[in-house]
Amino acid sequence: MSKAAKKSILFALAALVLIGFAMWVRWASRSILHHVGWVYLRSGIYLFLFSAWGFSIHLRIVQTQVRRYLLGISGLMVLWMLFRSIKYAMNPGGVYRYLWYGYHLPMLFIPTLSVLLVMSLGHPEHYRPPRWTRAMYFLAGGLFLLVLTNDLHQWVFTFPNGVMSDLDYGYGAGYYLGLVWELMCAAWAMALILIKCRLPQSRVYLSLPLIPFAFSVAYVYAYVTKIQWVWVLAGDLTVAQCLMFAGIFESCIQCGLIQSNLGYDELLEATTLPVQITDGDFSTKHISAAMEHPLLQSQLRQITENTMRLDSNTLLKHHPLREELEQTRDELRDIGDLLAAENAQQARLLQLTEKNRLYDMMETQTAPQIAMLQERLTELKKTKDPDSARRLLGQIMIIGTYIKRRNNLIFVGVQRGAISMQELRLCLNESAENLNLYGVPCKVIVTGEGIFTMEQGAQIYDLFEAVVEAGLESMSSLLMSIEIGKQVDVNLCISCTENLWGLTDRFPGLQWERDEDGLQYLTQKLEKSGGR
Repeated sequence: MSKAAKKSILFALAALVLIGFAMWVRWASRSILHHVGWVYLRSGIYLFLFSAWGFSIHLRIVQTQVRRYLLGISGLMVLWMLFRSIKYAMNPGGVYRYLWYGYHLPMLFIPTLSVLLVMSLGHPEHYRPPRWTRAMYFLAGGLFLLVLTNDLHQWVFTFPNGVMSDLDYGYGAGYYLGLVWELMCAAWAMALILIKCRLPQSRVYLSLPLIPFAFSVAYVYAYVTKIQWVWVLAGDLTVAQCLMFAGIFESCIQCGLIQSNLGYDELLEATTLPVQITDGDFSTKHISAAMEHPLLQSQLRQITENTMRLDSNTLLKHHPLREELEQTRDELRDIGDLLAAENAQQARLLQLTEKNRLYDMMETQTAPQIAMLQERLTELKKTKDPDSARRLLGQIMIIGTYIKRRNNLIFVGVQRGAISMQELRLCLNESAENLNLYGVPCKVIVTGEGIFTMEQGAQIYDLFEAVVEAGLESMSSLLMSIEIGKQVDVNLCISCTENLWGLTDRFPGLQWERDEDGLQYLTQKLEKSGGR
């Protein structure tokens, strides 16, 4: 067992002995020890325990925000005990009653600080709770102000006989409102502790914080049900709950949920290096097991000025590590900033390269349509005939829609690695609507769903556009059917005077037919190599 573990066990045993002695004093003061000094001794024991615990918090806790909350909680516990001790030493009166009212300061703020404390666990040193948590201070402060002004309104404590005393009183709505706040904060804090006690990537909980919590629940049940031996030995609810709260947070420290300065002894026992750690006055605080002969204070002071020879094989030198470490830290920070800037620059370069590649791809694959669009726009500027202008505008709309939708297929295909039938249907439907507006009845029928590779989706849409462009001047109707089964069957029925047989050279596997009525049929079968 390590020295740190032994020390923790000794401190815990000493605290338990003092608590047990205080419990015995409480029992004995009602039967055999009638002097008032025993009551003050009991209060002094608890004041000492809570003060010592607060002092240890100041020495052990690493995270600044957590240390402040824990010191605030221990300070409120000490203040609570002082209020009780002073109150029972005074005669009933105004000050006596306000000391009683003062109990609610720790009663309201200990659960409040507990929530803020647990919220800070597991966060870095610079973490601060969200701004909305400031409202918790205002709520707890408002409830405490309601207690302090109870003599004016009696919303917290009521006095049926007209005498303001803690011997005969009732509870008002304000008291239950404060009780709800205390219970809600306590439950909130405990729930957060249970969540944060779970080991990463596991369902296993660290059980140590659950032990004082279980004792607290059992004690409250025994106190409410008035179990006789509990009332005799531990009938002081205030002391019991303060001890339970301290026990919960101390168990969080011991199990590592709250970071502390513990563990140095274990580290120094495990290392094979001779290490001796001192304070500013060269008093030894920690020493490793490999350090057989610790250096004396006079030797430590001497090496701060010059080199000292310990024996024929050992030369002891002084070296300012702090300045070197700070310099190394600054250099690493500069290197880290430089690497971050280089990574950001590389990411921007890759992003621009990818954008340029996509733009080049879009420009290459829609270059014929862009040329056709420019040609139609030039004709539109020259023409003065309204019918010709209307015809050109319709063609410009049809070609522009294809360019827009074709580029969109490129974006979708590159980002997702595939094109869905739903996306392709949107492209075909918009082009078909523009053909209808142009005066050519057009219908697209799709049966089934599937996912295509970018090349397959682009090929189907390109075939539709090629048919439209080839027969646009004389086209009177267009019907397109896509059936998705084991393979993809694309069928087009076109009524136009232009011969579309030449498209078979552009689209491999495309079949062309013409019936006696002059209708032309184009059929293409695609394998669902990228489909589903």
